[in-house]
Amino acid sequence: MKDGGAPPPLPYRRLNPPERTLLGPDLSNASPRARQGLIGVLEGANDPGFLAVLDEAIARLRQLWRTENEDSFLVPGSEETALEAALLNALQPGETAVVAISGFFGERLAEAAERCGAKVVRVVAPPGEAVSPAALEEALNGQETRLLATLHGDGSTGIQQPLAGLGDLAHAHDALLLVDSRWTISAVDVPHDELGIDVGVAGSQKAISAYPGLGLITFSQRAAAAHNARQRPVASPSLDLAQLRRFREEERAAQTMPAPIVYALTELLQLISEQGMAYRASRMVNRRDALVAAFAELGLSVHARPAFRLPTVTAFKVPAGIDADAIRQQLLAPYRIDIGGGLGELRGLVWRVGVLGHSAQPTFLLALVTLLEILLEEAGHNVRERGAAGRTLLNNLD
Repeated sequence: MKDGGAPPPLPYRRLNPPERTLLGPDLSNASPRARQGLIGVLEGANDPGFLAVLDEAIARLRQLWRTENEDSFLVPGSEETALEAALLNALQPGETAVVAISGFFGERLAEAAERCGAKVVRVVAPPGEAVSPAALEEALNGQETRLLATLHGDGSTGIQQPLAGLGDLAHAHDALLLVDSRWTISAVDVPHDELGIDVGVAGSQKAISAYPGLGLITFSQRAAAAHNARQRPVASPSLDLAQLRRFREEERAAQTMPAPIVYALTELLQLISEQGMAYRASRMVNRRDALVAAFAELGLSVHARPAFRLPTVTAFKVPAGIDADAIRQQLLAPYRIDIGGGLGELRGLVWRVGVLGHSAQPTFLLALVTLLEILLEEAGHNVRERGAAGRTLLNNLD
């Protein structure tokens, strides 16, 4: 560039990303029903047509979560945004939160609570297991607690935390129960009111198979009363429960919603209602079990013990002598199959495979099993019988 001259223009890179088969823990391939939601024109935040769709989405979300909570919302962002909103509204600085941890994301939940100024008591599960109610009760007995928080499923370990009795346990200690169901929403039936869940959060992607961009959140009457009685204002004005209520009731223009993502989510919530949770839950379990059986033929075992396995994400142990990241890269290019690697203490030790919603298709799973068998054999891993993994998968699929 000559002195005083304009910089040369940057080369234009054509935005034409290749289609992927998403079998990782974070995203599913978008359902065709979700794509229908993106074809409409943009509408203003106060457009009557859009507001009607927004209200329907929230009503269907309450139906999915099986709750009568009036304070149920969509927030622009992700499940992380919803979790931050939940913690900011449920906790004041100096209050205590007991957090159940069975993996990387449980620890991240604990760190998020600490950033809200809370004193956090960590209750860590043994490897491959969920946190026991007895361990949580012991932690709650130790001090006055405002919040008991857990992920229903941790996508880093493939562990599902049992929720039965946690609501009663929290309430017996005058605490609120927060459940992050980002990896189980629409794949596991989670009746919020029946379980005594006071604050529930999730996202618009994963098993719902819509697009990322919306956080889903609900507050019980107990949680709302605790918020109304707080002595300090919520640190984030846009995530304050009071502001979310004003957006719903009075000042819709105070928050700009990603209308196409709302339409896509609404289409998927309608599809979930049409299919029914019994069908969706059994489908996820069947896909997981078929994949576990197929991978067992390749000598791959599961990190989580059978009693605590998450139906949507499974962490498979990488065989000794195999480069976990190299296999993942070979699946991605040229085969365009995306699976997850290990996080934290499990980095390089597991592959995280998701069977999330629309991605849990037999053809997708068969492609993964077949290619993984070939790549493992090429890497020097002993495959006992060629083709056995694929046959086992097909024999176990409903």
